[in-house]
Amino acid sequence: MRTTTDTLRFDARFNGPPRSVNGGFASGAIAETLGGTASVRLIRPVPLEERIEVLVDDDGQSAEVTDSSHRILATATKLDPFTMIPPVTPRFADAEEARAASPLHGARHLLSNCVVCGAQRLDGLGVTPGPLKNRRDVLTAPFVPHERDTVGGVVDPAAVWGALDCPSYPASALLDRRVGLLGTMAAHRNRDVFLGERLVVVGWTVHRHGRATDTASALLDENGDVVASARAVWIELKHQWLTQLVSRLG
Repeated sequence: MRTTTDTLRFDARFNGPPRSVNGGFASGAIAETLGGTASVRLIRPVPLEERIEVLVDDDGQSAEVTDSSHRILATATKLDPFTMIPPVTPRFADAEEARAASPLHGARHLLSNCVVCGAQRLDGLGVTPGPLKNRRDVLTAPFVPHERDTVGGVVDPAAVWGALDCPSYPASALLDRRVGLLGTMAAHRNRDVFLGERLVVVGWTVHRHGRATDTASALLDENGDVVASARAVWIELKHQWLTQLVSRLG
């Protein structure tokens, strides 16, 4: 038996792909209905500016997300706390250098206007990942939370999930311009994240199988401690001719 426990609505600002919510933001908001640490499977794009319902099992261990037409958009399962340890610990300056070198700059693609990684978004998170200089299999970006993503100086948990989302994209797919979408994301926050912190996000690949790639990401503070971390599964689009959408501006 399920009981409606929450209603969510995402402002148009929180887009990932056109007309839908960034996967990390959506997953983070859904996870909060289960206490914050959960695995969220995205089945359909979560729409912007529309009312969606989160139906939670009586035991509070799982949830189903539906739109106004009662179509299932996502499912979620509560998890025990976990921490993913990155293979390297970039400095903030390393992350800034990687962001500046990101192939996402000056390109039109499916996510070029994403609230998290969109390089031209002035109202976004500014987490545009690029390959680490001496480890091109690792993506990294700086993250300095802005007031618009905080309440009382504490960063919205959904924004933390968003920051962990895009850097978890498979590095090889980013460099080869292969298009993929987030299928599943699980995350845990070891502590709250605060306005103005100078943080580094690191993403790395764990395993690739067919069109699916298991990845992980971690949010590090200035001491290199893991503040929050995530596991993700990315699914490459079957018809990669869509990568023709990627083109250099100018």
